[in-house]
Amino acid sequence: MESLSKIVGANIKYYRFQKKLSQETLSESLDLSMKYISDVESGKYNLSLSSLEKLGKLLDVAPYKFLMPNPKAKNLPSRVDLYWKSKTN
Repeated sequence: MESLSKIVGANIKYYRFQKKLSQETLSESLDLSMKYISDVESGKYNLSLSSLEKLGKLLDVAPYKFLMPNPKAKNLPSRVDLYWKSKTN
């Protein structure tokens, strides 16, 4: 069974990808470092509940959805920021 940290991280990355936001934009909006966002997305660290709530508002996602396994979150490119840059060039 996959850890909750990995599920939350994958979902954050997925919903960020859907909104075409970079980790930099997300980190600035949440007042967190890019490294921390990266570590959360990889499942190394956890967000506080207040940060998860802010994130839900920013991404227009109900916070409980970050906690649920999402098969679509598994099919993302490993570097979503580079993916969007390659699509605009």
